[in-house]
Amino acid sequence: MILFEIRSNKKIIDSDFIIKTICNQTELESVIGDINVLINQFNSEYVWDNMFNTNDVISRILENQTLFILYYKENPIGYVFFKKMKNNSYFGYNLYVTKKTKRPKYAAYWFYNNVTNIILRNSERIEVQVDDWNWSIIDIIKNIGYYKIDK
Repeated sequence: MILFEIRSNKKIIDSDFIIKTICNQTELESVIGDINVLINQFNSEYVWDNMFNTNDVISRILENQTLFILYYKENPIGYVFFKKMKNNSYFGYNLYVTKKTKRPKYAAYWFYNNVTNIILRNSERIEVQVDDWNWSIIDIIKNIGYYKIDK
């Protein structure tokens, strides 16, 4: 038997993953090339009429939304946006982790679990909407602890 523990002041992060948080225009300017790479990767994997472009990303940041970018071995492989709502809650949307780059299978789960924890440090609630056909995202969010609500 092996005993493990974790303490807030002793957490070891040994990972090839890095998350960058983009909250303002200066931070955005430093990663705009990576965003373009990710948009192009998304468009090569999916046909989606509502896909955003670089100008949309700029507008979202100027509207005080938060963008998280996932890197694996220094290569951009994913993103997700969070929009602040009323009553100290957030709306998460546009989660994407590419399948074109070789990376661990759990990358999307690792990413969304970590950004969820980051957002919940300063808020009480995150809401997401997922199409009922999108079982890969449904599995990720259910395993993180999200639960279905009725509106």
